[in-house]
Amino acid sequence: MEKSFLKLRSTESMNEGCSKLVRNRRAIAMKRFRRSKQNRKLKANMESLREDMAEISEQQQRIKDGQMEIRRSFEEIESQCDKLNKETSLIFRQTLYNQQRLCLIFKILKAREDNDFSMATEHTRFLRELMKQNMGSNICH
Repeated sequence: MEKSFLKLRSTESMNEGCSKLVRNRRAIAMKRFRRSKQNRKLKANMESLREDMAEISEQQQRIKDGQMEIRRSFEEIESQCDKLNKETSLIFRQTLYNQQRLCLIFKILKAREDNDFSMATEHTRFLRELMKQNMGSNICH
């Protein structure tokens, strides 16, 4: 009787209960391990994506800065082009004015050479009017 009293459970049944508990704990631990392994992979992937995104962001900023620099240089070139066009136009008008003056001066000289003083006076008057117009419009600036 004493044996039966002490023998509530057999050692085999105790081992079975323990082994079920160990198996359950082991299964739970394996699930956790798999999850943590997956989480580590996900975290590594996320970190890699963050690094890639940071690099892409830097590249985009460099591209944007480059575009701004190109835009500034293009605007500067446009400004210089406008300035050159204005200078060219001014030089053209000055050249035209000088040609008109030279033409009148040569006509005056030719008229004086031919002793046609009335024509020389007429051309001199035209030359003076031309010079007055030029002074009034400030072409030579």
